[in-house]
Amino acid sequence: MHEGLPEGTLTLLFTDVEGSTDLTTRLGDEAAQRILRSHRQLVQRQVEQFGGQQIKGTGDGSMVAFTSARRAVECAIAIQRAVRTRNEDYPHEAIPVRIGINSGEVIREEGPDGRGDLFGATVTAAARIAAKASGDEILVAETVKGLLGAVKDLQFADRGRFRLKGFADRWHLYQVLWEREGDVSGPVLLRRTPFVGRQSEREQLRRCLEQAVRGQGSLVLLSGEPGVGKSRLAEQVAVEARDQEVLVLSGHCYEMEMLPYAPFVEILDTATRSMDRAALQVALGEGAGEVARMLPSLRKLFPDAPAPLDLPPEQERHYLFSNVLEFLERGGRERPLLLVIEDLHWADDSTLLLLQHLAQRANGMRVLVIGTYRDIELEGHYPLQRALEVLVSQRLAEQISLDCLAPAAVEAMLRALAGRPLPQQLFQLIMSETEGNPFFIEEVFKYLLEEKKLVDDSGQWRAEVIASELDVPEGVRLVIGRRLQRLSEDCHRLLTGAAVIGYNFTFDLLTSVSEMDTNTVLDCMDEAERAHLIVSGEIDSRFIFSHELIRQTLLADVSAARRQRLHLQIAEVMERAQSSAQQEIATDLSYHLSQAGDSADPRKRSRYLLLAGDRALSAAAFEDALRQYEGALSLQPKDDARMHAELRYKRGLALRSLARWEEALEDWWDALAKYEGLRDLEAVGQVSSDAARQLLWGGRYLEALELALRGLSRLGKVVSPHRCLLLGNAGLTLSVAGYYRAGAGMIREAVRLAEELGDDQLLARALVAKAVHHFSYGQTVEQAEAGRRAIELCKATGDLWDLTNALWVTLATADSLDESAALNEELESLAARLGNQGAFFFSSRAMAHRDLMLTGNISAFEEFAKQDVETCRKIGLVGLSQSYAYGGLAHFWLGR
Repeated sequence: MHEGLPEGTLTLLFTDVEGSTDLTTRLGDEAAQRILRSHRQLVQRQVEQFGGQQIKGTGDGSMVAFTSARRAVECAIAIQRAVRTRNEDYPHEAIPVRIGINSGEVIREEGPDGRGDLFGATVTAAARIAAKASGDEILVAETVKGLLGAVKDLQFADRGRFRLKGFADRWHLYQVLWEREGDVSGPVLLRRTPFVGRQSEREQLRRCLEQAVRGQGSLVLLSGEPGVGKSRLAEQVAVEARDQEVLVLSGHCYEMEMLPYAPFVEILDTATRSMDRAALQVALGEGAGEVARMLPSLRKLFPDAPAPLDLPPEQERHYLFSNVLEFLERGGRERPLLLVIEDLHWADDSTLLLLQHLAQRANGMRVLVIGTYRDIELEGHYPLQRALEVLVSQRLAEQISLDCLAPAAVEAMLRALAGRPLPQQLFQLIMSETEGNPFFIEEVFKYLLEEKKLVDDSGQWRAEVIASELDVPEGVRLVIGRRLQRLSEDCHRLLTGAAVIGYNFTFDLLTSVSEMDTNTVLDCMDEAERAHLIVSGEIDSRFIFSHELIRQTLLADVSAARRQRLHLQIAEVMERAQSSAQQEIATDLSYHLSQAGDSADPRKRSRYLLLAGDRALSAAAFEDALRQYEGALSLQPKDDARMHAELRYKRGLALRSLARWEEALEDWWDALAKYEGLRDLEAVGQVSSDAARQLLWGGRYLEALELALRGLSRLGKVVSPHRCLLLGNAGLTLSVAGYYRAGAGMIREAVRLAEELGDDQLLARALVAKAVHHFSYGQTVEQAEAGRRAIELCKATGDLWDLTNALWVTLATADSLDESAALNEELESLAARLGNQGAFFFSSRAMAHRDLMLTGNISAFEEFAKQDVETCRKIGLVGLSQSYAYGGLAHFWLGR
């Protein structure tokens, strides 16, 4: 055993000679072994000096244990400095050494020779960390840095998170900056370039953040050309926000077709992960079922959450948005929020509509929203153009336009990148080549550094620098392309696959698509992260490209045929991996299949477009749903009547939701005819009952009646929920139109059928129709009986929309003024929450009559009558004749 080596927590240091095989090939076995023996002796001297114990040799390196993390790091620095000195003395025998250090518990084991060895995860991780280092580099685990604390004479550079072979979680590693002041090694690339410039913009954003913390939220839009620093400025504000205990949530819009509300889905997903269950439940309030429209994973956390309400489309979207914003508002009360939404120039209609609603309510919330977009891509992007017109005209957003950096800021940025001042000539050259675009500056600097065009062999800045010798490519994409050429073949191929997947991608999906073994993928991902081409995301082991221009550059070099093949391969992998959750990935699958060209099965793509449309429709993203259904219809073969009928029916729902009534009716009639031809009575009932309900909601009574009667004629005497709904809707329409007996008979049959089916929700709807029928003919006793029973059933089933209708129709039959006031208070609160204008309308009528009876103020009643006429006209409700009658009564009472 090793004398004096204690059990328990130790710090392990691994060294490894980089390129030892090449050394043997270049100098021969004997010379190579002599150099390696000399290296081992050099290491041993440093180990003894710093009190370490060499446990064993590891081929071309050593495994050393320390009881002190500080001494281990100091030893590593001493080794690198000694190796550098030897390499400078014997440049033809130069060998780069990489070192990895980790701290933790270890396992000791006796050996037959009296010596021992160390084992365990700590030891394995230390060896893996050394393997991640480059030549002349020291990498340490976050644990080691934490043990050292704040040490003035040791400096570190954050190298990001790495996957280590054999470990499920990623490791945060730091590079030890070991060069002495005055050393002339080349510049070290930092993981993140220090932020420079933008003082006035930062101050403006700080003020907005301070106001949001006090409860006066706002929306700020950052615009500018690609690479100008929009995201970087938002990230800097996010860093400062976190220091103030603000919860930062970010989401992205994507060029490829994604889920509707994609950035808000990401924001909500991160928010739900960052809150414990109790706090999340409080923030959701009663809206969990609605928010789950947008974020279905919520149902896994709250399986008992109520189903979304069945509402008219206009109110459906309003109610969804209200619940999402209430969730953010309640969350902001506990902890202020900063929401960062990237790349709004790619936003879909639904995302921009929700953003507008958020901007309208932000002033009363502890929420700051920062959105970024490329102003050069506005032309032709009508959704964002329309949204900007609304946001600017209504003063709902502050705008900050970013220009390229001034020379002083560029000089500061280059100084930070290099770790020391650049010669003026080199600064002027980079400034002229990049015109102050921050991303271009960074990419040019990295390219020149990697190509060894900035410093000479001794590490000194080159004395004479001219543009023709530096060969700086024209344009940032060409610079990125040159940098990508330096990657290993495997890494380049892997990143190409990642670029086809999209802006963000998971490790598992990329591994499956690449057909490489896991360890090779791990090595390639680390290589790409070290080159600052990708960064790790916050959730789900996701990675994102450091900039969209990197992804676009990779895609530009892929032939159309290969890209199509990759898209098809990605779709097949996704389909196999998530066969049980096809609707959740339908949008991604349909996108990749669409990009796969003729090699993709059009029927399969049509099916996934249908599923994507269903997902969008259920989330009140009507524009997205319409686009998906139309895409599916364009691929649908004419011989598949059933699929064609389903798509026409659902496209009709999307069209109606966008108030495109004539097109919706055409689709519904076509779907109905096809289902009739297939003799599918269930589908006939569904199309006719759903369409009739939508038409009634839209005030298109004759068309609703026509469709309802068509459905009833085909269903005959079948006992089904659809027939029950059709009877109620048709009966109510006929009753209000003056056909008392026909309407009463149908409604009576609807009530009987609902009772036979034992369906309380159907029964409640039939009773509401019955109450309105009696209301229309002044039969208050029957009206009150049906209305009160409907109220009980609606509350029991959670049908809030029909509850508002039951409340208003019962309001006029209250037994006392106090009961009337109580019913109205409940009605007004619920109608406001759901946006039921019709219920508000009838509530105002009942309260106007109540006030007249209490006060005798005829002039106030006259004013009400005028407003009632305008309201009736505005929202298209029946009862305009009653509005005029109220005005006539007021005039009569006033003697006019």
